[in-house]
Amino acid sequence: MMASPSIKTSDRSRPRLIIFDFDGTLAETEIVASEVISAKLAAEGFQVHPDEITATLSGVERDDQQRHLERLVGVSLPKNFMETAAAEIQLAASGILSATPGAVELLQWLSIPFCVASNTSRFELIHRMRAANLLGLVGSRFFSSDDIGVRKPDPSVLLLAAEIMGVSSRECLVIEDSVIGLSAARNANMRYCAFGGARHHTSRLRNDLRTFEPEALLLNLAELKGLLCPM
Repeated sequence: MMASPSIKTSDRSRPRLIIFDFDGTLAETEIVASEVISAKLAAEGFQVHPDEITATLSGVERDDQQRHLERLVGVSLPKNFMETAAAEIQLAASGILSATPGAVELLQWLSIPFCVASNTSRFELIHRMRAANLLGLVGSRFFSSDDIGVRKPDPSVLLLAAEIMGVSSRECLVIEDSVIGLSAARNANMRYCAFGGARHHTSRLRNDLRTFEPEALLLNLAELKGLLCPM
């Protein structure tokens, strides 16, 4: 059953900067990654649904992902399994990636300055934004964990984005689809909303997002318009 929106009313002023995560927020990258890994596991003789892979790897650092997959299937996988999976995911995301429904319309509508801050490498992020037809809308306003040397949930990439965009952390609103991203926003002392409307989101993942008590749990990106311009 589809979860219902949980938008809270707030008397806070409108943010001066919106910081979007990219993968799983503005683009449907996470489902692409889960489908690639599911196919690779099938080639090894293990039938695992992409949703189960998403649930297994959600919030897991890249270096620990293979260990979690091995625990899921109960055997050791080839040593380079996740390394080759990452290369295949990069190729797939650069070629067939779709923008999240409503992402293009939202970015075109926004009058508040916005940017992207992502754990994805700068090289991959450029290719993914281009594949999803979002690069022209984001322009040069994107920041990667490459730029700062640490990954979310460390808040550094968010703080860098705010600094370069000339906005204080308390004036930012972060939109994230994962517990790692919400942790980073909280660690940065920024306001945040959770996005739970991508194809990879399950009821379990949405419930995990709710535990962070976001200002809103957005089930589609258009709901952000209502949050920014309440009736």
